Amino acid sequence: MKKWSINIIEDGYFLVNEYQNFRFDKHIARTMLEKIQFPIIILDTEFFNHSHDEGEYEDKLYSEDQKDVVYVIQYSFAKSLKEIAYRDNTKSIKSIYIKRGHNDKTYNFQEQYSKMVTSFLSMCRNKEIKTIICAGASNDIKIINKWINDYKHLFARKSLNMAFYNKEKKELNANFFDIYDILENAFSFSNTTSTGEEFYNANNLPSGKQADNMIALTSCKKFYDWFESINIKAIKNEDEEIRNLCIAAYTFYSTPFEARMNFEVYRNMISVIRKVVVHCYNDVLKILIFLGFIYEFVYLPYEKNSYIKK
Repeated sequence: MKKWSINIIEDGYFLVNEYQNFRFDKHIARTMLEKIQFPIIILDTEFFNHSHDEGEYEDKLYSEDQKDVVYVIQYSFAKSLKEIAYRDNTKSIKSIYIKRGHNDKTYNFQEQYSKMVTSFLSMCRNKEIKTIICAGASNDIKIINKWINDYKHLFARKSLNMAFYNKEKKELNANFFDIYDILENAFSFSNTTSTGEEFYNANNLPSGKQADNMIALTSCKKFYDWFESINIKAIKNEDEEIRNLCIAAYTFYSTPFEARMNFEVYRNMISVIRKVVVHCYNDVLKILIFLGFIYEFVYLPYEKNSYIKK
C-alpha cells in the first residue's frame, strides 16, 4: 500500500509488483459505502472473559449476563470518507479505558465500567453518530447492543441516532458497518507474495468474487500482510501478544484491595494497559487507512489516486 506504487492493468485490475495483482469492483464497493450514514465512529475494543481468568481470585469481573467485558475503547469520528482520506488520522484517534489507582480502596470495577460505558454512549449521542464502523464486528455488535439496552435511560431526552428498534429481537440495536463486507465482496487477490510464493493455503480462504482463480481476504491482518507494507511511521510498535496482555489486564482489574499490590507491580500493570491501548490504536488506524484507500479507488479518477503509479 505504498503511495504511487500500483500499476493499472485494465479498469478494475491492478498490478502491485511482478507477482502480485488484485481486482477491485468499485461499483460493488460504492453500493456498500452508500449504506453508511454519517457522521460515523470508527471503533475497536479490547475485552476479557473467563478464558483470561487464571483463577487467582474468587470474585469474577464477568458473568453469564456479561461474558465479554470491555476495558479499552479506541475510536475516531468522521463526517465523511473524504475527510478520512485527506486528514492526518494519527491525530484523530482517542481512547477511553477503565482506570485504577494504586491501592485505591474506593476502586470498584463495576462502577468504573459503568462510567466508561456511560461516557461512550453519551459521546455518541451528543455527536449524533449514526453508524459504527469496525473490522470483524461480531463481538462488538453483541457488546454494544447490550450497552444500548442496559443504558437506554441515557436517551430519554435526546435519542441515540445510531440505534434502531429491532422488531424481531424486540430490542434496540446499533447500526454497524463491517469493512470485511467490502474486503470479501469487492476485492479479489492473487494468492502470491511479493516473491512469488504462495501467500495462504487457498483451501482455507474463499475464492475471490471477481475471479475464481483468486482469493478473498477475510481480515484486516491478511489485507495488510498481503500488501506487506503500511506506513510504519504511523503504526506504533507492538511487542507482546494481545491475549497475554488481556490475561494480565484481567489480573490487574480483578486484584482485590486487600491484596495490596506493590507499586512496582502496579506500574507494570499500567504499562500493560498502555500496550493494549496501543494495540487498539493500531487497529483503528488500519481501518482508517483502509477506508482512505477505498475512497480513492471508488471516488477518484486514476490520475488523482495517490496509490496509482504515474
